[in-house]
Amino acid sequence: MPDIKVTLWREYTGAAREIPGMLLGDDEAAEGAAPAAALRFSERGARKVDLADPVDVRKGADAAYAVQQLSLVRELTRIGSSVQWTLECDDDFPLASLQHLYPPAAVLQGDGGAAGRWRDAYRFGSLLYRKGPGFIHVRDAREAGARRLTLGREAHLDAVRTLDQGAPADAVDPAIANGFRKNRLVAEIGAYLWWLPYRLHRWPDTRP
Repeated sequence: MPDIKVTLWREYTGAAREIPGMLLGDDEAAEGAAPAAALRFSERGARKVDLADPVDVRKGADAAYAVQQLSLVRELTRIGSSVQWTLECDDDFPLASLQHLYPPAAVLQGDGGAAGRWRDAYRFGSLLYRKGPGFIHVRDAREAGARRLTLGREAHLDAVRTLDQGAPADAVDPAIANGFRKNRLVAEIGAYLWWLPYRLHRWPDTRP
C-alpha cells in the first residue's frame, strides 16, 4: 500500500500561503502510522495539512487505502490541525457518520452542497472517547444532547484496537461488529470496518 502523501503549512489561511516561509514542505504517513504521523507533522510546526490524493470511498475503490487516509484525517482532527482534503463517495454513502472529522474542501456526491452542509454541522469533539484502565468511555454529541457509552469487556477493547486503523469486517466478532454498527461507532468502507471516534485526554465543551 502506498504511503499517504501530504503537504505541510505553518498557517491554515489561504492568504498565508503567499507569505515566504509558510510552506514547510512535503511529508508522508506510512500504513498504520496515522497517530504518530499527525504528531510528527505538528512537531514540525504544521497547522494545516493538505492530502495529495482524494479519499475515495466509492464502491470498487481501494478501501484499505481510504481507511488509512481517514485515519490520518481523524488523528489530525484530534490534535486540532486544519486539513485540506476531498472526499469522493457514492450518493448512498452515509456522510453523517464522518461529520465529526475536519470538514473536507469538497465532497463529490449528489448536488454538490454536501461540503457546505458538513461545515455548518461540524463541531470539534462531537464524537470522541477516553481510555481508562480496562475501559473505553465514548461520548457522542453528533446530535442534540450527548450519549455516553462505556465499553468494558476485553473483547470490545480488542475490537477497538483492531478497527482503529481499519480492518476487514470479519476480523472482529460479528456480534461486536453489529453492536458497533448499531451505535454508529464504525464506518463501513468497502469490506472494511473503521473505528470512528477519536481519542482526547481532555473533554471539550460541545454545547451549542
